[in-house]
Amino acid sequence: MESLLRWGIEHSGNPDGSTANQQPPRDISKLDPGIIDLILGKPDPVQMKEALAIALDEKTEEDVRVTALDNFEMLIEQIDNANNITSMKMWEPLLSLLDTPSERIRLQTLWILGTAVQNNPKAQEALLSHAPLTKIFSSLSTQDANSSPALRSKAVYCLSGLLRHHRAAVTEMEPKNGWKVLDSALRDPDIAVRRKVAFVLNTLLMPDGSTAEQPPSTMTDDITRRYMTQHDIPRSLINSLVGPLPKNDDGTEESADSDFEEKAARALLTYLEGGGKIHPEDAKNLEIGMRSPRTSSSWGLAKEEWDDLVRLSAQAP
Repeated sequence: MESLLRWGIEHSGNPDGSTANQQPPRDISKLDPGIIDLILGKPDPVQMKEALAIALDEKTEEDVRVTALDNFEMLIEQIDNANNITSMKMWEPLLSLLDTPSERIRLQTLWILGTAVQNNPKAQEALLSHAPLTKIFSSLSTQDANSSPALRSKAVYCLSGLLRHHRAAVTEMEPKNGWKVLDSALRDPDIAVRRKVAFVLNTLLMPDGSTAEQPPSTMTDDITRRYMTQHDIPRSLINSLVGPLPKNDDGTEESADSDFEEKAARALLTYLEGGGKIHPEDAKNLEIGMRSPRTSSSWGLAKEEWDDLVRLSAQAP
């Protein structure tokens, strides 16, 4: 510390701006790098490398590993640091953490992956090249006895960041049984997970102004609509709006959730506006349910949106 202080004094000018009686500058390369890091802080890539090394060390206490991952996530909120994950070859080590028995570590890892690819096409492509979907869908599945609502919610967050405006990732969902997982997630025991899934579906269905003749890499609405139809996901949306409510652990019926119903209704409306079709029996059930919605009078839709939903659902073949 004293050597750094002396260097600063020796390199400062006189109060009057003159250079009289100044000593020649000293070589700062002789300063202790540890002292410089203490004063200025370590570069972000160094901090990322150290944090990941701690997280990967199975001999380290779980709390310490989780804290290291939390610090890593804060660092990669900056897009340059997120893109450094590729150049520093960190995708594979991060994905390996999704296999750890610790749910807390898996959750933090999903958080990192989701943040890294958020509105970041370069990171989206880089992550997809490492085939992450199977592990992400595994974290979302309720078939895993060790899966908590918090973990499944973070899996949806990660999935949303990877899929949004990313046609290649949406296309890859079908061979990974991703649409079946999303359909099942609309019946997740936790309402927060169901809300997030309905929101993601609506996001993927939003048109970006492109045409199907030459779909760009950001176009997702056409293939989302196709696979939603193929896997009867509109039926699941309709059933979530007008069918029996899920049961609580004690066997009682859940209360209707206005936030989820608005998100589900918007996803269904966006699907129909894009030319999606529903089965006649589903249209009939929807018509009956729309006569007396469980929550707000129009599932949170504006009057024009409600009228469009009535009109489009009545056009079922």
